[in-house]
Amino acid sequence: MNHNCPYLEMQCQNLKCDCPKYKAYIDAKNPEIFRRVMEENKFDVTLPAFDLLMKMQYSFASRVRKVDNLSKEEKDKWIDRYLVCIEDEIREVREHLNLYGEENTKKEDQNLELKKEVIDILHFMMELFLVGGANQDTIKNYYSAMYGSELNGDLIDVAYAEQKNFIDEYLDCEYDKYDIAVLKASCRLSDSCALVRQQISWKHWKKPNAQIDYEKLYSAFAKLFHEFINLCILTMEVNEVKDIYINKNVENILRQEYGY
Repeated sequence: MNHNCPYLEMQCQNLKCDCPKYKAYIDAKNPEIFRRVMEENKFDVTLPAFDLLMKMQYSFASRVRKVDNLSKEEKDKWIDRYLVCIEDEIREVREHLNLYGEENTKKEDQNLELKKEVIDILHFMMELFLVGGANQDTIKNYYSAMYGSELNGDLIDVAYAEQKNFIDEYLDCEYDKYDIAVLKASCRLSDSCALVRQQISWKHWKKPNAQIDYEKLYSAFAKLFHEFINLCILTMEVNEVKDIYINKNVENILRQEYGY
């Protein structure tokens, strides 16, 4: 067993390395393998960050499931499932925080692993947008309308610039209380997940709505994106969002290739 594996979990005790997950983690760091994956999938790194990331996520999602022309029932199901995934990743973000006065048991580079957990939220958030029928322009337009931002450039760059100016006041927390600031941002992100869930039929004991109100759904998506950017601002620089996402996406593609 490789105790340096960042994905080491309790269930790994009876497994033999190298599992597909760990092998993909190692191979994604190989420049030749990385370049091969990028070229085979025709990923254009010159695109604006948000456009590129949405295209990469669409490519990955469509490998394993239907993402276009979903029925209302399918949208309800997949939106709810991706919200569960996002909420689980938010929980994993909290595992990296010292909230209970206990020694953190995570290994490797704590700061980098925290950033990767945040980027995992981005993966599921963009798949949430896709199964809800929203593309990058949808999110841009609703974000701009809700927050009065002029989108002269990449959405992630614009959101960072707009939200970074008031992040301290918004969180009402000094940066020397870093863990509490990240916790509060993660709680606001969870609240935004609940707002999205309100727009679908997820209660099995209740008669489902005949239609989805897309105006409300896409406004909730924009709110979710806004809260996600606040969490990003606390945990990484703007250029890292693109860089860490691309590397993790390549790692995810390799996991699929290796039978994960």
